[in-house]
Amino acid sequence: MAKPIEERRCHVCGQHSRRREKRPFQYEISHDGRPPVTIRIPDLDVIVCANPNCRPENPDDTVIEDDDAAHRITIETYRQLGLLTPDEIRTQREALGLTQQQMQELMGLGGNTLSRWEQARVYQSRAMDRFLRVFFTSAQVREILNRGASTGSEPAESKVTPATAMSE
Repeated sequence: MAKPIEERRCHVCGQHSRRREKRPFQYEISHDGRPPVTIRIPDLDVIVCANPNCRPENPDDTVIEDDDAAHRITIETYRQLGLLTPDEIRTQREALGLTQQQMQELMGLGGNTLSRWEQARVYQSRAMDRFLRVFFTSAQVREILNRGASTGSEPAESKVTPATAMSE
């Protein structure tokens, strides 16, 4: 069985001197074609070399972001972008008693879109995030979508035309 990453040798100095440490972390991400957003985490738990004689070319060369750190970066990115997290999407879908396939059909999503959102493989757009929030909170919206899914098209009373949109 492999040793925990903290017990392995530093790849720069070769010493058994790794330890966990909280460090500030930030990076920029572009989402939905908008200007980049800086994601800031003041206390990311990373693994570093504690050997004072370790001299990497770049100070961050001995900083290791393990699976826990990567998960925190992902979740903080969703939160700081103002998006539902993958766990929130899955939890709310399950609370409605829907399978991924059922929800995809109701929402008119293609392929494995919902699966990719729930596994944090793809960020949902801001527009889809808003639609998810409405979908999860409105039984009426789900009913309208359900009627459209069962007939293969949207019901006439739920279609919005420019004339009806102006009167609403």
